[in-house]
Amino acid sequence: MKLLITHILSLCFLCASATDSGYGLFIKSYPCKTSEMSALVLEEGKALPMHQDLTVRFDLFVRNDNVFGNIFRIITDKDENIDLLFTVDDDDKRFPILVINEAVYPLLEEVVREKWDSISVTLSPKRNVVEITYGDVAQSFPYPFKGSRQARVCFGLCPFENFDILDIASVNLKNIRVYTNDKLYRFWKLERHDQDICYDEIRQVPAIATNPSWIIDEYISWNRIYEQHFDVSPSIAFDSLSGNFYMVNNSAEIHVFNVHTQRPSMIEVQGGEYAVSSPNQLIYLPESRSLLSYNLSENLYSVFSFRDRKWSNNKLPEKEQAYWNNSVNYNPSGQLLVSFGGYGFYRYNNELVKTYPFSGKPEEKTILTEISPRYGAATTLLDNTLYIFGGRGNKAGRQELFPKNYSDFYSVNLQTNQVTQLWEATGNGAPEFISGENLIYDRVRDCFYLFSFQGGGTLLKITSAKPGFVPVSLPIGENVEAQFLYANLHYSSGQNKLFLVMNRTHVNNEAIITIYSLNYPPIPVAELSQARPEQRATGSLFIKLMVLTLLFVLLTLWVAYRYKIRSKQPKETPDTPPVAPNLKEGALPVNEPGEKEIPLYYNFTRSSICLLGGFRVMDKTGKDITVRFTPTLKTLLVLLLVYTEENPQGISGKKMLGLLWSSKEENSARNNRNVYLSKLRTLLEHVGDIDIVSENGFWRIVFSREVTCDYREALNMFQIVKDILNQTDENFNKLIELLYRGVLLPHMEVDWLDRFKSDFSNITIDLLSSRLNDSFPISNSLKLKIADTLFRHDFIHEEALHAKCKVLSETGKMGLAKSFYDNFCKEYRNLLGTGYEYSLMQVIQGENLLSP
Repeated sequence: MKLLITHILSLCFLCASATDSGYGLFIKSYPCKTSEMSALVLEEGKALPMHQDLTVRFDLFVRNDNVFGNIFRIITDKDENIDLLFTVDDDDKRFPILVINEAVYPLLEEVVREKWDSISVTLSPKRNVVEITYGDVAQSFPYPFKGSRQARVCFGLCPFENFDILDIASVNLKNIRVYTNDKLYRFWKLERHDQDICYDEIRQVPAIATNPSWIIDEYISWNRIYEQHFDVSPSIAFDSLSGNFYMVNNSAEIHVFNVHTQRPSMIEVQGGEYAVSSPNQLIYLPESRSLLSYNLSENLYSVFSFRDRKWSNNKLPEKEQAYWNNSVNYNPSGQLLVSFGGYGFYRYNNELVKTYPFSGKPEEKTILTEISPRYGAATTLLDNTLYIFGGRGNKAGRQELFPKNYSDFYSVNLQTNQVTQLWEATGNGAPEFISGENLIYDRVRDCFYLFSFQGGGTLLKITSAKPGFVPVSLPIGENVEAQFLYANLHYSSGQNKLFLVMNRTHVNNEAIITIYSLNYPPIPVAELSQARPEQRATGSLFIKLMVLTLLFVLLTLWVAYRYKIRSKQPKETPDTPPVAPNLKEGALPVNEPGEKEIPLYYNFTRSSICLLGGFRVMDKTGKDITVRFTPTLKTLLVLLLVYTEENPQGISGKKMLGLLWSSKEENSARNNRNVYLSKLRTLLEHVGDIDIVSENGFWRIVFSREVTCDYREALNMFQIVKDILNQTDENFNKLIELLYRGVLLPHMEVDWLDRFKSDFSNITIDLLSSRLNDSFPISNSLKLKIADTLFRHDFIHEEALHAKCKVLSETGKMGLAKSFYDNFCKEYRNLLGTGYEYSLMQVIQGENLLSP
């Protein structure tokens, strides 16, 4: 039962991470024990001032697992409580209610699940009311404050004495803001954190969590997806394409676990023997889709055919194994098996063993004298170079002579067997740990990922350039005490994850096999950690004054320079999203001035390139770097992006030169292209993993999954909702969120771009207009969203006008309908020079005014 509960919580956690914007606090509730549930106390448990209005705003995500119980509790200095919680009616529907002492006030809206909502609660001692806004519902309730001037606030479990709560709701929280008299007083983002503490962004005041699950930690946390006990320790291989782990400990059956379905299965072997006499002597061969078991002590091999379900060899191993915990790589181009190191007969070895299981070519053994004998080294094979890190052993190779853990890194040229020591960590930079077998090489970041058993299992990043270990995962915290300990890293490009398989075998040969997954690429733990306030000190007052003075001088010079430049150039309209006239009622959320963008489905606040409504680029840290794109760099980026979306090959090099540098000679044009491509690549490194690829005379741009582009997302969503009658509201709402951002690059006037802009506008207007068809049943709120989005692409769109005015009229908002209609008529006359032919009443009542 405990394992089942843990599995359920893991699934809930993954679901939450997949649907939120990547950070926040996951409140653990039922089915956890009360001692394991989460709490969050603001202001370090101290009271917040309430001399004037006190407002607490936060974003709330309701999970499906337990929509019942407390969300937050506010306790005034009169020891009276104000609670927001979920209750249940006779039809098992869940509703939020506000409880003030013993008075219960229902909020007139059923709970919306699996979606971020904005909640606001205001305590007003002057007016003696409590105001709450939950989603689109705003209500006010009486409460006699009678001189109350302070309040404590907590979410989840309430740890304050005499105010404990047993039932808490399954929710996620983020972006907690506290206002005093409409002035921002505290802001706990709940993103980066220092273990159980999150410091507010204004004065670094702590919010303290108990039993927290920080959503952002999912990026650096191992997720256990499989555990199985075996009577005899198995050998394990992984097929990255199918996602199957194969575990073999006898010749009768093969245990299979698929990482996609997370289901185990069994293959019954029809014949033959597998050649393994110890663990970790099995690999998967992708080119032949078969398993290869090998025994280096006897030069014995056996291949398992999944078609015949047979091993190719009938010979059983006879000798004691001499290569325990060696590290093996396979080169399919030469059908070459490469082994380094290992342990057997109380000795460590530094043998490089090359064997050819399929050609009959004799094996080659070489002693690498430059590397001390060892077992447990981590290796990887890149082309003809073998990389070797660490291991445990000693120079003499004898077990009794005080073995040690190594922290050195080598490369071996397999053609010449030449060994090069890349580096060795010494002193404080040499941590004591044993590593897993595989190194995973990241070509994009030019680094290696290494599994270490320290802390019960941690992923580290190293490079070939210099010593250093960067933690890129939180510790697993597994008990790694065992007679035989083995781990191996694998990468699956299909799931974009790392998988770790761990074998802990005891003296009686019983083994526990555990498999974990981790998101790829891993993120350095330090990047997600919030520094403590004392670590943020910037130095002496003199240094601060010098920095401020220098910044002031630079700012003055920059303003003067910009003024001089602008005085010589015609004024341009800034790249800001166009706003349709008076789009207020029913529109999608629009950011207030000074607030960060918090989208429903998409996060464009970091690692993003935006073209809809205006050109904007955000780097990995959330910094706006749009100004760093000169007109040529901006044009080059847009060119690559739109042509790549139109044709997977991209744009031909000849056409690129003709569009961007047609006035220059060919050599000069090529030089310009190469210079600007180099500059663009450098800039895009700040955004994320974006590659500019040249292939067969064509150029294209390739985005990693971590980088978001609204134009690319919109084109993708167009395909998804093509058959709109069969699509979910969620898919269509995703598209609406993107299209609401505005037209494609409204302030970029380039001839070759006009076709793309026109095509995008046409497909947008056609799709949204068809959705407004009365024969298609949609809610009034969705009609308003569609209408407001249409106005962003065509501000005198008649169908949108008719739909919006009709909905406003039907919902009793005739004044808003009249105001909107009048503004429309004004814009219509300004553009076309004539008045609009239909009156407001005709627009509201007419059924077929716009029919052909």
